[in-house]
Order: sequence, then structure tokens, then C-alpha cells
Amino acid sequence: MEDWSSLYKFARLAALAAALVGIAVWLFRPSQKERLEAPARRMLEEDEG
Repeated sequence: MEDWSSLYKFARLAALAAALVGIAVWLFRPSQKERLEAPARRMLEEDEG
């Protein structure tokens, strides 16, 4: 029974790591970068104007 518990813990950790990597890839892809930076540029333009 101890083997199943350790296997479950490892699978849970692997799933968490995969989710975090997936989120990081989604956030840092080039098309997403442009979408995230647009509001920052807009705020800078409003401050200068």
C-alpha cells in the first residue's frame, strides 16, 4: 500500500509542475506578450499627454 501512496504523491507533484509550466508557456508566448503590454503603453501615453 505504501507504493500507491508514494506514486500518488509523485503524480500530484508532476501534475502541479505541468500546470505551472503550461501557465508560464501560455503567458510568455509572443502573441500574449503584445496583449499584456498594450495597457501599459496606453497608461504611459496618458501620463505623457
